[in-house]
Amino acid sequence: MNFFDNPAATLAIAVLVFALILIYMMVKSVPQGDEWTVERFGKYTRSLKPGIRFLIPLIDRVGARINMIETV
Repeated sequence: MNFFDNPAATLAIAVLVFALILIYMMVKSVPQGDEWTVERFGKYTRSLKPGIRFLIPLIDRVGARINMIETV
C-alpha cells in the first residue's frame, strides 16, 4: 500500500505545505539601513523598520524597498 493512496494523508500534506507557504509570506526580515513600505490592496498603509516584521498574507505586500543610508 502506497502512502499517497490514503486521502487523509494527502490532505494533511497539502495543508502542511499551504501553511508553510503562508508563514513564508508572513515573516519579513528588513535589513539594517532599509525601510520597506507596506501596501494593503495597493494602498500605502505603513512603513517597516529594520528587523523581523510580520505581514498579513495575501492582503499586505511590500511596495517599495527604500535605502535610508545617507550618501555623500
